[in-house]
Amino acid sequence: MNNNESVFISAGDISGDIHAGNLARSIKSISDKTKIFSVGGSELKKVSDIFLEDIVNVNAFGFFPVKQYFFLKKVFQEIKKCLVDNKICKVVLVDYYGFNIYIAALAHSLKIPVYYYVTPQIWASRKSRIKKIAKYVSMVFPILPFEQEIYSKEGIKASFEGNPLIDIVPETVSDKKIGGKVVIGLFAGSRKNTIKRHLPVIIDTVKILKEKIDAEFILFSLEKIDACIPNFISVEYGSDFNRRKNIDAAICPSGTVSLENALMGIPMIVMYKLSWANYLLARLIVKIKYITLANILSGKEIVPEYIQHNATPEKISNALMELLKSENYNRTREELLKFRHQLGEKGVSGRVAQKILAHGEINGL
Repeated sequence: MNNNESVFISAGDISGDIHAGNLARSIKSISDKTKIFSVGGSELKKVSDIFLEDIVNVNAFGFFPVKQYFFLKKVFQEIKKCLVDNKICKVVLVDYYGFNIYIAALAHSLKIPVYYYVTPQIWASRKSRIKKIAKYVSMVFPILPFEQEIYSKEGIKASFEGNPLIDIVPETVSDKKIGGKVVIGLFAGSRKNTIKRHLPVIIDTVKILKEKIDAEFILFSLEKIDACIPNFISVEYGSDFNRRKNIDAAICPSGTVSLENALMGIPMIVMYKLSWANYLLARLIVKIKYITLANILSGKEIVPEYIQHNATPEKISNALMELLKSENYNRTREELLKFRHQLGEKGVSGRVAQKILAHGEINGL
């Protein structure tokens, strides 16, 4: 019996959509008869046979919460109909726990095997989530090396095949030195509310820096920014890593972008601001010392972090000036370049796709 004729994939944010799109391509390359059904964003849409709804924009552009709730409720009903009508054989969830765990429960009730790729960071907060994953999910594919043991200890079949950014982010030269005019990359985030909080701080930081150093400032953004950008900052839209690898240093939020920069060996200052309500909530539930993955995996602060009230233009600009000192810069870059090998070898999405497709066949599901 062939259990791979129809696969449903769900991703709910920009980075998850990219990884889900690559996974779907890998599934197709291994099994060209498999039909992909999905909800997600533009990357999943490109490769899916049937694309139900774009749910990425609900997050990226800050829909009003009540409107978001009713939209996702409608999408969930569409998904339920899709799973039943199309006799979906396997469900693959990519990140986005808050919505995807409901799909996991639904699929489980329909006796459809569920696979979770890019699993929730339960080691950082809300460890109780692992109970529902254990209940509903057949197999997980965490993207950080230490996560496999966490899931395995809970009796969940887990396989670390590497971090999908390894397939996307190019390697960079190892002997780059700082000197002369520097190029500073600026990153405000991918979600509307995050950009709104970070951008004013970044602009004010640049105002300070441009009086102190000879530098070019480039703001990188995946989507059009609805704000006035001063003429001393140029803007690059999209995810052109070849352009990005030419920057000397960066100011960026934690999360995917900081991991991408780390993989390219780009020294950076990480800053992050939440609404005060969310910040106080985060203080209660987050159980880790650092928020930047390079620091977490190293167990020390390679990358300076400035969070909430500490994320001021004065502090960030001073930290960047210190970072650009030759000795500090070279040491940081060397540390970051060592970091890449911890996250696996290229071909991550292909290995995950192979295991998802083989799992049901091996186990007779």
